[in-house]
Amino acid sequence: MNQPKVSVIIPVYNAEKTLADCLNSILNQTYQNYEVIAVDNNSTDKTKEIILWYQQKDPKVQYVFEKWQSRGAACNAGINLAIGKIIAMLHADCFVSKNWLSQLVQPIIKENELAVLGFSADVINNFWTHNTQKADWFFCQRSLNGQYINLIDGKNFASRADLLKSLMFDPQLVFLEDLDLYLRLKSHAKIRFLPDVIVNHYHKSTFASVFRNFFSRGFWLIKIYFKYRRGKDLKNELMFESVSVLNFITLPIWLIFNFFTTGFGYASFLVVTEISWRLGIIWGLVKGIKT
Repeated sequence: MNQPKVSVIIPVYNAEKTLADCLNSILNQTYQNYEVIAVDNNSTDKTKEIILWYQQKDPKVQYVFEKWQSRGAACNAGINLAIGKIIAMLHADCFVSKNWLSQLVQPIIKENELAVLGFSADVINNFWTHNTQKADWFFCQRSLNGQYINLIDGKNFASRADLLKSLMFDPQLVFLEDLDLYLRLKSHAKIRFLPDVIVNHYHKSTFASVFRNFFSRGFWLIKIYFKYRRGKDLKNELMFESVSVLNFITLPIWLIFNFFTTGFGYASFLVVTEISWRLGIIWGLVKGIKT
């Protein structure tokens, strides 16, 4: 297979517990022509030392420091330095199979796709992590349009470098920087979904972390809503379904319905995530009105 240069960008913040597994896996690829740009996003643990050790061990690895603390800023630092024709994105709490990169970029190389998205499988299987992945899979299914998908997840994504360099991430977004990128990318390219191209995600969710995460997503969703509401049609975007009075009114009925259709465990999970999400939306609206 023709092997154009691929730049693998890994934004890293305080990932000393998972970073070695991530780098070991990405340096064991069957695809040969690639570089690894690990962007230290102002970490306070041993992230820098770990990346520098791998940089000395393998010339493919490049250490970059980005002081502006947001995943978007870290990704942009990597994108700016990338020399590959294709850019692949991976998170530091993920590890991959040896065929991951070749499988991810194959549709771009052989079928002239502009962007592709894989899926993630959580390694930890506690209640909160398992149901988070279940919810993510359901959302992916709702976002499908044939073999294409209407979303981006930066932990398993690739696109042509010229496309990504022309768009970049919004560094001011703390959450949902992927959604913001998708809203701008969708007018330039369709995103091919590759459900069998998996990254293994090492993320231990708890009640508190799930609540914080969904609250923050709701809050930053409103930030993005205010950013685009005059310039883009958001009505048909799944993520913005919850930004409506009707959705708030019908939410209790929908949650009760899920107790009968999905079982007590997953329905209980939905109660936590949907309520925290809506609270984040309300707080975002309050802050948005004040400003």
